[in-house]
Amino acid sequence: MSIEERRGIETIDRNQNLLLVRAPIESVAEKLSRARRADVWERDIYDREIEITAESYIVFQFRGHPWTIVEQVKYQPYQLVFGEGDAITLSNFLSTRAIYYKCSDTCGYIGYNCYDGGAFAEMLYFEEEMDLLFLSNFREVKAEDIESGFRFTYAFMEEQDIYIPYVYYENVRAGDRLNLRPKGPTLDDLVRSDFERVDYIGIN
Repeated sequence: MSIEERRGIETIDRNQNLLLVRAPIESVAEKLSRARRADVWERDIYDREIEITAESYIVFQFRGHPWTIVEQVKYQPYQLVFGEGDAITLSNFLSTRAIYYKCSDTCGYIGYNCYDGGAFAEMLYFEEEMDLLFLSNFREVKAEDIESGFRFTYAFMEEQDIYIPYVYYENVRAGDRLNLRPKGPTLDDLVRSDFERVDYIGIN
């Protein structure tokens, strides 16, 4: 299947936190740079050397896809800087839909928070051995009607025209200079990939 045809979630067997914004990469990267007060914004950095700080982001968009994906380049596990607030901010700035998506095979949870024009639209959170949480402002679905949080989230991403790939970066730490080439998509699959960072002294 070509990249233009892929939708849904490639795998849930990983730890992943993503910001998904329904807008072109240029607009998303520009607004993220302003919102995060990024010191550096480098365009088209696929397979080019960049310098990692404690707060660094990769921003990319696939060919034939309306959504841009933002991922924090984590230099240590579980030290996450961005999240739900960024989805609200970019949704408001760009007058579009934005989603904060989270999944962990380690802890056994999946969830998302969706905003439209900065306003709450829908959220789901499911963790094994806990009650599923679900609220929506645009459809009549109740939490008790959802048989599987995983299948429901996959279907939601498909309905939103989203493809969440299996992308990862190996052994990345603050202070490194490296070619930040994501494992997964190739150059031919991308409209572009950008890099942003905030230059402050983080936790080592």
